[in-house]
Amino acid sequence: MSKDGDDVVLEQERRRWEKMDVDCLANAFSRAGMESLLLALPFVCKSWYKASLNPICWACLSFPDYIPSPLLVNTVEEIEMGPQSFGSFYDKFVDEYGIDKSRFSITAFVKLVVDRSKGKATQLELPMYSTEAALRYVSDACPLLKHLTFDDDLVIFKHSRILPEVIGKWKFLEGLSLRHSFMVNDQQGRRGKYLSRYFRELLAFPSCFDVFERIVAQIGTHCKHFRQLTLMKTRLHRDEALTIVNFLPHLQTMSVTGCIIERDSILTIVRGCKELRVFCAKECTGFEEGGEELYKLARQTVCTNHVTIVSLINTDH
Repeated sequence: MSKDGDDVVLEQERRRWEKMDVDCLANAFSRAGMESLLLALPFVCKSWYKASLNPICWACLSFPDYIPSPLLVNTVEEIEMGPQSFGSFYDKFVDEYGIDKSRFSITAFVKLVVDRSKGKATQLELPMYSTEAALRYVSDACPLLKHLTFDDDLVIFKHSRILPEVIGKWKFLEGLSLRHSFMVNDQQGRRGKYLSRYFRELLAFPSCFDVFERIVAQIGTHCKHFRQLTLMKTRLHRDEALTIVNFLPHLQTMSVTGCIIERDSILTIVRGCKELRVFCAKECTGFEEGGEELYKLARQTVCTNHVTIVSLINTDH
C-alpha cells in the first residue's frame, strides 16, 4: 500500500476512535491507571479528554508512590527547603501541567483526583507521605468506599492517629490493607543529619502504640460489611488479636506478611473468628517456639472451624 493509502487508513482509524460513544470510551479508560488518565489519554483528542473525566474512570484510585526528597538534609539552612522531587510520576505531572515545583502539594493533588470520582470511588490506595488534610478530605469525599489501602507506619506518622477518627465514616467498607514500608532511600536522605521541615511535620511525637486497636474498634462499630483484613510489616500480639476477635466477628479473610506475630495470637484469631475462611501468614516472625504444636492445632481448627490455612510460613525455620 502506498504512503498516501497508509495515511488514509490511519485517519479513518483516528476518526472512528473520536466518534466512539463517550460512555464506551469511559468504560475502557476505567481500566487504565492514574498515570494514563492524567498524562496520556486526555491529550489524544477532545472526546478522549471528555471521556477521561467520567467518574467511572476514577472509581478505583491507586495513587502512585509519592517520594518527596530530600527528607533529611545536611545543614540547618536546608531545613526549611521543600521537596525538590516527588517521585517519577509526580515529577512528570508537574512538568506536563507547568506547575511551579515549589507550589506542588500532595494534598491538593489528592483532592483534584478524588473530586473526579464525584463521590463514587470504591477503592482507594493513598500514597505514603501523604497528609492529614488529604486523609480527612477523602473520608468525606468517598462515602461509597469498599476497599482501603493505607501505607503507613502506624506509629511514626501523624496521619496514623487520624485514621481511627475517620474510618468509621466508610459504612460500606469491606476490606482494609495496612502496610508499613517506611524507608528513607539515599535520594531522600542525602545522608543528612537534620529533618527537613516537611518531614518533621509528618512525624508524631510522642508515638502512640494503640492505633491498630482503635482502628479495628471503629471498623467493628461502624463498618458492618467488613470481611477482609491485610497486614504487612507490623506487630500482632495478644492484645491486637483479642481486639480482632472482639470487634470483627464476621471476618472471613485475613492475611499477614512480614509481621511480628505470636503463636497464641494466631490461634486466638483462628479459633475466635467463627466466620474466618482463609488465614495466611507469610514471612512472619515471633512464633518459632512450639512451631510443631502450632501447625497441629491449626490443622485441627481447619476441621472444626472450616478455616483454610493457605500458607503458614515462618522465616525463623
